[in-house]
Amino acid sequence: MMDAEREPRPGTQAAPPDAEAAPALLRRFLGRLRLGYQRQRAPAAAGAETAAPDDRLMTLLLAEAAVGYVELAAVAHPPQLVVLGPTQTGKSTVVNLLLGRPLAEVSPLAGFTVHPQGFWIGAAGQATDWLAHLFTGWRRVAPAELTRDDLETYSVSLVDPPAVSASGLLFDTPMVLPPCVIWDTPDFDSLAARQYARGVLECAALADLYVLVLSREKYSDLSVWRLLELLAPLGRPLVIVLNKSTPDAEVTLLQSLQERLRERGRAWGDVPVITVPYDPALSGGDGAGARSAVPPLHGAIGRLLAALPRGDAARGARGVRTLLRKHWDGWLGPIHAEEAARAEWRRMVAAAGDGFLAAYTRDYLEHPERYDSFRRATVELLGLLELPRVGGVMARVRQAVTWPARQIVSAGRAWFADRRPRAGTLHSLGAEVAVLLDTLDGLLTGLRRDVARRCGPGTPGCAVWQALERKLEQDESALRAGFEAAIRAHHENVTGEVRAAANRLYAELQKSPARLAALRTARATLDVGGLVLAMKTGGLTPLDAVWAPATFALTSLLMEGVTGLELGREARQLKARQRAAVADGFVVGTLVCTLSGLVNDLDPAELFNVPAAEIEAATAALRTWERGAGGSRAGGPP
Repeated sequence: MMDAEREPRPGTQAAPPDAEAAPALLRRFLGRLRLGYQRQRAPAAAGAETAAPDDRLMTLLLAEAAVGYVELAAVAHPPQLVVLGPTQTGKSTVVNLLLGRPLAEVSPLAGFTVHPQGFWIGAAGQATDWLAHLFTGWRRVAPAELTRDDLETYSVSLVDPPAVSASGLLFDTPMVLPPCVIWDTPDFDSLAARQYARGVLECAALADLYVLVLSREKYSDLSVWRLLELLAPLGRPLVIVLNKSTPDAEVTLLQSLQERLRERGRAWGDVPVITVPYDPALSGGDGAGARSAVPPLHGAIGRLLAALPRGDAARGARGVRTLLRKHWDGWLGPIHAEEAARAEWRRMVAAAGDGFLAAYTRDYLEHPERYDSFRRATVELLGLLELPRVGGVMARVRQAVTWPARQIVSAGRAWFADRRPRAGTLHSLGAEVAVLLDTLDGLLTGLRRDVARRCGPGTPGCAVWQALERKLEQDESALRAGFEAAIRAHHENVTGEVRAAANRLYAELQKSPARLAALRTARATLDVGGLVLAMKTGGLTPLDAVWAPATFALTSLLMEGVTGLELGREARQLKARQRAAVADGFVVGTLVCTLSGLVNDLDPAELFNVPAAEIEAATAALRTWERGAGGSRAGGPP
């Protein structure tokens, strides 16, 4: 099965490999890409077992196998003749014609052959070491042991040249090809072809020569010409067999086929086309009706086999390099799209962080009613200005006097709080925390919306966006908890800054004892007035709500006018420190850092996740291999 192979280890090296080591590195890299493409298409193919492999996956399967078989050129092995064709064109019948005996099982059922089956002619006395290089990870079994339950198996049968008197021959006089291996392969166009497509492409990568079997029903199928386009860069010779032809249609079919070759098969050059007349007796073991087609078929194949440069490893490698170079950028396109999606997410998060800081500045720091940090600092200062041993007594008296009012107000607040949705305990910490939380909600909602818009199947890097959408949903609670903890820590730091600002103002006052005494006297006078008002009203009068701000404003005027303190400068510095703390500590250090890092922790089973260094190493290996071969990238069918 295409999806069952164990994932290869990533092939990365510190320095580019030499030309001899390049194929091994490239094969590991192609295997990693192939598994990535299989993962990418797995969700789309779920529940659709008959879906055909996409073009990139087909080219990767072919290229991975072809790079692996480059090593086979250095091992003594017979020529590999691979019979290909759509379903029900008679591939097994043509194999039997080439063998001269009915060894390949023929069936009227479409998709009957689902395993690669080889027939080695002239195997007697020949070395068998090359068999160990076939179908990496697959098992070689006897033909009778091939089952549909295990598609990662193949067979190679040893076939002795038939004697004239041998039984079971298709013809009275045996016609035998030179020593070679003839491969009967599964179809490549049926609905079930996805399940055994890898066996077809493994054979195609192994081939020294292709025999493409067509019929009058299938010669114009798009799948045929797509396969020829896929195989063309490998530069292997081709023979086309037009099977099941009839005298009345033979000329028309040949003309139409030649026209299609000129239009869509130009890369193959002059391709021999052999017609085999329709002969129903072939399935019964008597092929006398097709005898006339055998000599020209044997002759065309024999000439092409004789022209193969034996022992020349560069020939096969040249076509493989051409195949790699043709598809290299296309294979890497989705990987680059993944990285671009990650970069786009980081850009989105950075822009959202900038928007967060702008909203915080607008809605809190520059808001005339919400910004309360300096007012808190001044209140802290007012506490420091209380007369020793007097301020505490007055505060206790005021607390006792206003106790009834405070109880009523507290009960009312509790009643309302029990009847409205709780916004979270952090909102009670003040205006700044409320602004930070509300702005955070808007940021997270906006990012999730933007991610959802990019999850469509046609969007580049959509797998990253889909995985990121799931990540945001799964980690939402943990993300919010972390951000809220950072906001709470920021609030505590600001509280410390507020106290520090009050202490700096008080230290400035202490440099002028006379002014400090005058300011304390004014503060005490105002406090007495407030206490008298509270005693008369019990703290229930609306004037109490006016008196405190008035006291604060008057005291501030006294401090600035009497002491000459630069309150404005301290206020500007406190605001600047708050903005820097939010910008550096929360936005950059927590918000942007955490959200940007999400794309580095996505589920690797859903993505390619190929490091840039590995891509660079594989690209360098391909260049090294090309330079080691004299820089030749030429290829194509002879």
